[in-house]
Amino acid sequence: MPHCSKPSHRFSEAECRLLYVGSDLGLLKSLRRTFGEPKYHIVSCPDRLSAEMFIKSQIQYHLFIFDHEMRDRAANELAGLLRSLDHRQNLPAIVVGAEVESAVREFTRASGGNDYVVKADHFSAVLRVVKRLLKDSVSKSARSESGTASRPDIGS
Repeated sequence: MPHCSKPSHRFSEAECRLLYVGSDLGLLKSLRRTFGEPKYHIVSCPDRLSAEMFIKSQIQYHLFIFDHEMRDRAANELAGLLRSLDHRQNLPAIVVGAEVESAVREFTRASGGNDYVVKADHFSAVLRVVKRLLKDSVSKSARSESGTASRPDIGS
């Protein structure tokens, strides 16, 4: 059974951190293969409770990825929780899933996700969106830490 690591503040400043919430091992492997150590650190949580612990923590993340097909179907609720916290409001979050209906995409955006990406074709669309959002997030985070920007502003 997959498990979730405990929050840790032992990350180097140079690392980029992603939080993946879901139990799709294929997607997790693709993320780790594309965004591997040492530059990237991916924390995975298979359930809502462990994800809430990480979201509420003070650990800096650069991107949140929520799987719409997770066991307790909490992806949109977790995206909403993310947006309700001052220290997480402007961080990018995507919801990934198999459904292609526009209503799912609209609900995701209304819940607080930056985008809904369909998992298909070896996750290539998911990886493209993750790369784009990470580039923006890391760049804005670096400017914020150097004092040239007050808060990251993630657009759609």
